Amino acid sequence: MYLRASREVIAAQREVVLRHLAAPAGRDAAARSVPAPRPVLPGETLPAPNAAQDAARDTAQDAAREGAQDASDDAPEERPAADGRRDVHAAAGAVIRARTGDDRENAPAEPRPTVPEPAAPQPAAPETTVPPEVTVPPEMAVPPEVTVPPPARPSAHVGAADLSGRRPAPRVSRQIPRIVELEALPAPPESGTGFAGRRFLIVDDACGVALELADLLERHGAQVRVPSDVDGPCDGLVHLAALRPGAAPVLPQAFAGVRQALAGGLRWLVFASGAGGTFGHRFGGGAVGDPGPGAGLAGLARTIAREYPEMLVRALDVDTKDTPRAIAQRILAELLTADAPVVVGHEGGRRNALDLIPAGPPGGGAAAGPDLGPDGVVLLTGGARGATARVALEFARTSGCHVELVGRTPEPEGEPEFPGAEDEAGLRRALVAHGEEQPAEIEATVRRLLAEREIRRTLTALSGHAASVRYHAADVRKPAAVRAVLDDVYRRHRRLDGVVHGAGLAGDRLVRDTSPESFARVYRTKVDGAAALVQAVRPGLGFFVVLGGLAGEHGDRGQAGCAAAGDACGTLAHVWRRRLRGRVLVAEWGPWADGAVPPERAREHARHGVGPIDPDAGAAALLREIAHGDETRVVLTGTLR
Repeated sequence: MYLRASREVIAAQREVVLRHLAAPAGRDAAARSVPAPRPVLPGETLPAPNAAQDAARDTAQDAAREGAQDASDDAPEERPAADGRRDVHAAAGAVIRARTGDDRENAPAEPRPTVPEPAAPQPAAPETTVPPEVTVPPEMAVPPEVTVPPPARPSAHVGAADLSGRRPAPRVSRQIPRIVELEALPAPPESGTGFAGRRFLIVDDACGVALELADLLERHGAQVRVPSDVDGPCDGLVHLAALRPGAAPVLPQAFAGVRQALAGGLRWLVFASGAGGTFGHRFGGGAVGDPGPGAGLAGLARTIAREYPEMLVRALDVDTKDTPRAIAQRILAELLTADAPVVVGHEGGRRNALDLIPAGPPGGGAAAGPDLGPDGVVLLTGGARGATARVALEFARTSGCHVELVGRTPEPEGEPEFPGAEDEAGLRRALVAHGEEQPAEIEATVRRLLAEREIRRTLTALSGHAASVRYHAADVRKPAAVRAVLDDVYRRHRRLDGVVHGAGLAGDRLVRDTSPESFARVYRTKVDGAAALVQAVRPGLGFFVVLGGLAGEHGDRGQAGCAAAGDACGTLAHVWRRRLRGRVLVAEWGPWADGAVPPERAREHARHGVGPIDPDAGAAALLREIAHGDETRVVLTGTLR
């Protein structure tokens, strides 16, 4: 009786909602929304996604984050019901996933690692079993046998200004990475039973380190194989590919094997790089101590350590001038030491770590930025949106220079569409009233229109201060496209004073849910884009700046691609500095006060005293850093009052 009465109540409420949504065009047409979901009946299941749909969804979300116009090609599609009628449940679910970026409902089932399990993120808000438009009295609540998809959470992200309820302070905190000495580890015993019966896989370095380490591990009871890449499940993975002579960069290709090993229940994970134990800080050129092959491994290790807190994770930087036996003994000593930083360097007999040291503003607090003047030329990647737009406006406001912007989103043409719709909700209503019905197309169009509006606002604001403004549509991951843009700038201006590389994609998935293709897109946009710019600029460049977030230094959960990319740029900056001669800076900052961060990350930042950056103060601090600082890598954050 109770179950039947509850079904009748929900069915009646559904009819009311559907009649409202089906109202004729006119006074209520603009308010019409996508149909509400119907209840799922007992025993009914939705079609399971396939691998192709999952890959397409990854591509669509990454393209949307950069404002790609064709994101709708890969967005979730509305599925018809079994009887051929429109499935309003699937339609509403597609809109919810597109609006919130939450695709867990369609995530393919993967084997869950038994040891260790990544810590599950805390939900932002409790789920309910009825749509938000429907109110059910407590006595008529839906019983457990009947479930209705949860509604879209209105606050999947929170503004950075909401951290701990504090407002952003105009003061910007500045920190600098410094090498600090750790306590030396005792030499490991020649034999033992600590790894008895454990399967270890050592990705070969082709220099003898893997063979020496295999011998040591076998003396401690381990079963060891030394393949050229990850080829199966194991309890311990030691990745030595970055130590190979003349090695190419290990990332992003190595991510697929690491993810595979993690899914099999990994307990020990060690990456090794050969930058001399100083993380590239003292790179003097040449093949010995080149930080390039292992760039980004430390950032990836930091994120994995946060997502798998019960696993021992190390990113070891070693000196390849040491003997293979000595390097193998140091790796074994780290494997036997649970309490240690994730990132450790071995510089001869010294054991190092990186620490962030507070520092005052450069130049004695001088406020002036680079000496450009109205003849100066600055090129900024990342489109005319977000932090890049704010920095571009600060350059134009303080110097009146020429501004060249590069973004993947095409420059908007003609008159703005739907000028009367002022926000996302208004645009959705306008599109539905205009005849759009497919949820994926509606969401892709909304994203495109919002991106175009932001670009228009930025270009208008810049035109009031800059000597000239030009927008180039190009993909920074393609070296030929980058070179073509810079050649055009040099042809028109006969000079280029500075480059700010702000282009990047956001990643908000745990490692186990991140496809190798998605990781590579995030990584290559930042790292390959920066490398292409370094190769394309001509002598005489005054400054080269790469913008990133805190993930590169802290390894935030769900930020594997961003963490690896940020760390790679911070490491490679020591290489780029030797080539460019001018000011080279990797500035990692965040969160911005007018941006948005997931609630869990916001709480984590607040616990560490990291507050939101006032956008104007942040942009001014960056220009001051360019003009007066001499550090290769700095971290800029707000302060909590």
